[in-house]
Amino acid sequence: MAAKIIMPKLGMAMSEGIVAKWNKGDGDPVEKGEEIAVIMSKKITYKLTAPESGILRIVVREKETRPVGATLAFITAPGEAIPEVEQVAGLPPGVAVTTIAAPAPASTAAAPAPTGFVPASPAARRLAKEKGIDLAQVKGTGADGMVTEADVMRFVEEGARAAEPLATSAARRLAEQRGLKLAEIPGTGIGGRITEQDVLAFEARAQAPVPAAPPGAARVVPFVGMRQAIAEHMVESLHSMAQLTMMMEVDVTELVKLREQIKADFEVTYTDLLVRAVAKTLKNHPRLNATLIGDEIHQLESIHIGVAVALPDGLIVPVVRDADRRTLQEIAQEVRRLAQGARDGTLTVDEVTGSTFTITNLGSYGVDGFTPIINAPEAAILGVGRIAERVVVYDDQIARRKMMVLSLTIDHRLVDGAPGAEFMRSLKELLENPYRLLV
Repeated sequence: MAAKIIMPKLGMAMSEGIVAKWNKGDGDPVEKGEEIAVIMSKKITYKLTAPESGILRIVVREKETRPVGATLAFITAPGEAIPEVEQVAGLPPGVAVTTIAAPAPASTAAAPAPTGFVPASPAARRLAKEKGIDLAQVKGTGADGMVTEADVMRFVEEGARAAEPLATSAARRLAEQRGLKLAEIPGTGIGGRITEQDVLAFEARAQAPVPAAPPGAARVVPFVGMRQAIAEHMVESLHSMAQLTMMMEVDVTELVKLREQIKADFEVTYTDLLVRAVAKTLKNHPRLNATLIGDEIHQLESIHIGVAVALPDGLIVPVVRDADRRTLQEIAQEVRRLAQGARDGTLTVDEVTGSTFTITNLGSYGVDGFTPIINAPEAAILGVGRIAERVVVYDDQIARRKMMVLSLTIDHRLVDGAPGAEFMRSLKELLENPYRLLV
């Protein structure tokens, strides 16, 4: 029996995903555990593996979005027949859409159902809700007239076919052969019907050489995926919160010395040290480890620190869970694992959601201070600047010291300036006496 491959739910926050890439073609043999596709949500990318060995039959083409649970492909045994495979106009040659034939109607008459109630399976109800379909419009073919998931899928497919533009049979065949989408081709036939000549004319225009861009023309970058998700999240954060940023300079000379000593035992970064310091400080300042739910401020017991990681196409925030319960070495190992997963695109949705406080470090870019935007729905975010040697007054003498600027943005609805400043002062004291981080 064919094994169904569905859009995975990689975390509680995921509702849909994009088939970014198929690593195998339709009809190619695959091995169990082999990477066959790359799935992309708004936060992460995920490598989809084959659940069984067999022949891959593709249902959803690349770059298409599907809800969680939707069928993406099947894996069949060599020579195994699969239910009704048809070629749809607009798909590349060899890429088939698989439709599952509905089960035969039950021989017994359907029992009368309560007025307004449509008997349907839980899967059919979920799919109908995702597609915005009224179950009363779907003919049920299950036992006693129950609407099945296959009935809903058939209803969706029939609607899609009905929405296809009018075209002659010759035009459809030609468009299919050339890999063209009928919906993009203007029709000149009777009633706007697309003719074979319309397809040829459209193809000729598409193949015409594109004029060279004038000097200085802008490079166009699609505003989709991670970039779009970041933009929506940041705008929502700024529009829904009263954000206030305060800055404080910290003498991290001793912190630099401590890191050099620890490096002899295990790899540790300044971000690791800051995660440890922030987690310890939040224990005594719970107002900054909070979120607003309705008209209630919830001060959270768990301390999950988000660490912003820059990627070529955007920003992602992996989460160090229960950071206050981890040793410095455990934090260092977890931050390194999450950062590598972010770069490889292997993080799950659960690994990039659920943070209660975020740290963003721009020190490696030479930035001193900045105004970080809160990672909603958190109450605060800490921005970390570079470590720079400066001439300061230390112990009543002029001295060269290692200094760092910290930038704390708070949601002024949840936290006033004074509690925010107290948090900064406690964090400063801890970083200037860093050996307490080892306790």
